[in-house]
Amino acid sequence: MSAEQTNPSENRPASQFNPYAPGYEANPHPMLEKLRAEAPLFYWELGRSWIVSRYEEGLAVLRDDKRFSPNREDWEFASVMGSDAIIPEMEELNKNGLFALGEQGHARVRRLVSPAFTPRATERLRPEIQAIVDELLDTMAAKGRLNMVHDFSERIPARVIGSMLKIPSGHEEQFHEFTNAVAKSLFPSALAPEELAPLRRQIREGISLVTETIEDRRRNPRENDILTTLIQTEEQGDTLNKHELLALVSSLIVGGFETTVHLMSFCVYSLLQQPGVFAEVKARPELIKNLVEEVLRFDNFVKMGPARYALEDLEMGGVRIKKGQMLIILLTSVLRDERAFDKAHVFDVQRNGNSNIAFGHGAHYCLGANMARLLVQIAMGTLVRRFPEMRLVNPPAFGPHSLMRKMEVLEVELGTPSA
Repeated sequence: MSAEQTNPSENRPASQFNPYAPGYEANPHPMLEKLRAEAPLFYWELGRSWIVSRYEEGLAVLRDDKRFSPNREDWEFASVMGSDAIIPEMEELNKNGLFALGEQGHARVRRLVSPAFTPRATERLRPEIQAIVDELLDTMAAKGRLNMVHDFSERIPARVIGSMLKIPSGHEEQFHEFTNAVAKSLFPSALAPEELAPLRRQIREGISLVTETIEDRRRNPRENDILTTLIQTEEQGDTLNKHELLALVSSLIVGGFETTVHLMSFCVYSLLQQPGVFAEVKARPELIKNLVEEVLRFDNFVKMGPARYALEDLEMGGVRIKKGQMLIILLTSVLRDERAFDKAHVFDVQRNGNSNIAFGHGAHYCLGANMARLLVQIAMGTLVRRFPEMRLVNPPAFGPHSLMRKMEVLEVELGTPSA
């Protein structure tokens, strides 16, 4: 469907929107600023979707469940991005995942699992997360110079998720492989042919491991254990079945791993490229929470999304949107909107982050947001305290990714650890 068929072409931006242009991952903001000014809501031919680049319209779409749905069954964008080559081992998990359920199914599962992800429930994980971070930083101290993406950001989330699920001792490496394989399976067309066989093996073995762990937890429930909580959760006789539990673990990996890895990497980069902010955070450790929120706002790593689908013909922002058409909310743009944030182009570690919609809004607010925030706050706070002299060696290097501004290399010199 062309833009002309969808809406008169007067809403086209002067410069063609291209999130895959060279240099976009490192600095998308000049292009997005132009987009907000010239065509804040326009039809993108390549992605077969409406692009939402301003905060007002983005928030309106996220909070309006009567006119917009996140149901992915008709996600035209998937074929454009190359994620149509389904990994068979993930197909059943995806069918039962939160992202694929209709409104009633989503509401039912969310109602059952929400108690396991409240701030209070998440806070109980603090000692485990702190121990994992401390152990990792002990091993990092001897290296001196390292790639913070690989050696820091990618190491912590998989271990934390495994710890949350109480994966049996001796299977940590297998679960780590499963975590990486699930994340990679989202975009199988980006994989080389020789990578598919080992990826499928790791997913099969991981599903078997998680299934065995779930069955063990049914027989031997534990206190303060997320799987036990999910298994025992019941509302008026309604419980989660085996496939739903497996899908939830997969969703936890997808949401908790990829997002947290990127957030941690961007936090380190934002901190080290701004010496004034680094000094401020070292002097006032309580600002770590603000740092995380401002990184989510100022330099969001989500390239494309979240996505919603129009449930009816409607008009918004001066354009006509047809029932069934997709809208992509550009978080990297809406969270830098000058109309919504005072001095939006200034990184302010003392800014009030209450308007942050980085984890969504309303009924589809990210269940794992509390966990992601706690994990990154602990990791960043400990890193700053133990390595107050760390410095950036080179600007980050970015790699290809359909939906994320994927930071692959962030070279840092740790300096002398604090006593």
